[in-house]
Amino acid sequence: MARRNPNGGYIISAGEVGAFTVCPTSWDLLWNNKSKSLKDRAEDASTSRGELLHAEWSGFFEESLELSKLIRYLAVLICLVSVFFLFWVADKESLSGVFEFSFSSRGLQVTLLIAVAFWLARVFGREASKKHHQAGFQESEVALAIDGSAILPEREYVSESLGLAGRPDAVIREGEYIIPVECKPLAKKLRDRYVAQLLVYMKLVEECEGIRPPHGYLFLGEKFRSVKIINSVERQRWVDAMVADMRKVLEGEPPKPSPHPKKCSRCAAKQRCSSRMDS
Repeated sequence: MARRNPNGGYIISAGEVGAFTVCPTSWDLLWNNKSKSLKDRAEDASTSRGELLHAEWSGFFEESLELSKLIRYLAVLICLVSVFFLFWVADKESLSGVFEFSFSSRGLQVTLLIAVAFWLARVFGREASKKHHQAGFQESEVALAIDGSAILPEREYVSESLGLAGRPDAVIREGEYIIPVECKPLAKKLRDRYVAQLLVYMKLVEECEGIRPPHGYLFLGEKFRSVKIINSVERQRWVDAMVADMRKVLEGEPPKPSPHPKKCSRCAAKQRCSSRMDS
């Protein structure tokens, strides 16, 4: 449920805003401290598959970082070997004699070592780029944080002034902008609840980082299809209105249900909901 800050105000999470988008009554029953066990069971039903795919997504990115690190090590090795080779050449009386070596000579060994290092750097670079794309990222995007990464730990944003909190699945940099990313590996299509959650992240990034993100990204499905969500004024007003309605419910106002047969049939709180529409 939404927690209170030291001043008594509510801190609402981005995930809760997404749940409220689906149905205010369902959110009230599952999140607002009225049926916690139902919420837990609802999460358990799809957690294992989602977590597996999410771990796979994080793994792609982690591998790309490890490969990039190897490339840097190889670059250092090439530089060191090249410097050694140049100093060795400088000690010779004639440069012409340096290139008259046999397969057992030191010159050829150094040359072969540099060539192999360049080849490995190219192989690792291609593989790192492949993993980067498999995780949904573009070459121009520099990752700053990602959920499940030991190299770049996730970032959690909490704003007492906004009364909001959120932990994006990833945070990337595009030029001067810091962009939040949310991964939904079980999603089959774009839904309002995903957009609402990402918009809260964008609001938090603006508050905590000082620069308004022009957009955010949703990675959807098992192939992590990237969808850009524009951070428009109209969309932020939509989120602000929902958050205001959530605060009214937290203060005691009854939620307004938005039932639909398909939604209600899958809702973990349907047994306690008087507004359900499924048979």
